[in-house]
Amino acid sequence: MAAVTDRLSIITACTAAENFTKLYYEYVDKMRHKLSKLYLETGKLVWNGNAVDGSTNIQKFYEDLPPSVHSLTCLDSQPVREEAVGQQHTIQVTTAGFVTLKERKYPFHQSFLITVKEDKWKVVSDVFRFQIAPS
Repeated sequence: MAAVTDRLSIITACTAAENFTKLYYEYVDKMRHKLSKLYLETGKLVWNGNAVDGSTNIQKFYEDLPPSVHSLTCLDSQPVREEAVGQQHTIQVTTAGFVTLKERKYPFHQSFLITVKEDKWKVVSDVFRFQIAPS
């Protein structure tokens, strides 16, 4: 029975991650003024080493960046055992791809921890990093 439950949890995590990331990158690229809705009020972002706390501050941070276009090449997700997160339904989501900023294309990697609040997925923590080889 546990194997069936684990399998269902993994399938749910994959579906949720696909739906969430599609919405997330649409907001980042086209509707940054709504981005705070996707984060917990206490959400945290680390964007290329710049730490930002709180959904309102995260939205403002993204609004101050140049326009972007994200293209994903990789998406992975794993359910987080509820015993580890206070029985809260939580998923680790990892993406990779390319982002175009100011007509320059960068490879990137992003890792989210998302959880359910009021029947919606919300970002608890978010780490974004350009994947540029050292010079």
